[in-house]
Amino acid sequence: KIGFVSTLSGPNAAIGGDIRDAFNLAIKLNGGKLGGLPAEVLVNDDQLKPENAKQVVERYLRLDKVDFVTGAVFSNIVVAIAPDVLNAKTFFIAPNAGPALYSGAQCNPFFFVSSWPSEAYSEAAGQYVTSKGLRSVLFLAPNYVGGHDAANGFKRYYKGKLVEEMYTTLGQLDYAA
Repeated sequence: KIGFVSTLSGPNAAIGGDIRDAFNLAIKLNGGKLGGLPAEVLVNDDQLKPENAKQVVERYLRLDKVDFVTGAVFSNIVVAIAPDVLNAKTFFIAPNAGPALYSGAQCNPFFFVSSWPSEAYSEAAGQYVTSKGLRSVLFLAPNYVGGHDAANGFKRYYKGKLVEEMYTTLGQLDYAA
C-alpha cells in the first residue's frame, strides 16, 4: 500500500501531476505490481500546503497502514511530513525535493530522494558564475526551504560579491513588480 501525496492543484500542479501519472504508469506496465507485489496507490492533493500534507500522511500512517510514502514535490512539504513518516519507520521516497536537512546531519535510513539534493544545481551555478569571472550577483529564489537551500548552495561556491538575496512568495506568478 502506497501513500501518494503531491501538489495536484493550483499553478504548481504540473510537476505533481507528471509524477503521479508516471508512477501509476509504471505500476500499470508492471501488471498492477510494484516489486512483484500487488500495489494499491492512495492519492491525495496537498494543495502546496504543508498542513494539508501532514493531515493526509497522518491518516496514511495511522489508518491506512501504508508501506511507504511518496509524491512530494516541494521541500516545504517534505519537511512537514518527513518526521512523522520516519518516526513511524516507514519508507519515504521523495521523487523531486531533496532538502539539505535530510542529506546531512538528519540523514535517515528510511529516507530516499530519487532526484537530487536541493543545493546541488545552485552549487554548480555558483562555481560556474565564479569561473566566468562575474564579480557581483543578485540571487533570486522562492521563499521556502528549497529556495533557501538553493541560496546556501550558490553561496558555498560563489566567490564574488552577493549584492542582494531576494525571496519571492512560493507559487508567485506575477514578477512585474
